Amino acid sequence: MREMPTSGKLVAGICFAIVGYFAAHFYVPGLPEAWRISWFLECSAALGFLVGWLIMGRKVGETLPLAATSGVGTSVWLLIWALLGFSVHEMLQRSLDKRYNQPMEAVGAVFELIIFFAKLLVNIEVLGVLLIGGIISGVLTELAHRLWR
Repeated sequence: MREMPTSGKLVAGICFAIVGYFAAHFYVPGLPEAWRISWFLECSAALGFLVGWLIMGRKVGETLPLAATSGVGTSVWLLIWALLGFSVHEMLQRSLDKRYNQPMEAVGAVFELIIFFAKLLVNIEVLGVLLIGGIISGVLTELAHRLWR
């Protein structure tokens, strides 16, 4: 049985799309010049919408402190999926350039890329956006659920 779209899911999706966009915006200056970053902000926002809708949108109906905690948890999931997604994308780009000899070498490279991208996250702006944005998004999602139930 499929769950119906709710106001909480919609607000969570929109809020985390904004969080994903701004986290990516502050992440881009830390990337080396050689990296291709076309569509990076837009993909981060789309991923934020999906994560907000699917994860935070299901956790409505709690107290505001629990909603804020769920928002931070959703930001962590957004970070994990973004690291995985962009690492797989980079691995596929490298595969098309014939940099890997075997498929398992390419799979192993995904984990190396995740570590590389995670090292670039040591940035107060990115972590601040994810933390504060997650708290605010969680609370706004809960308030929207209460208002439009």
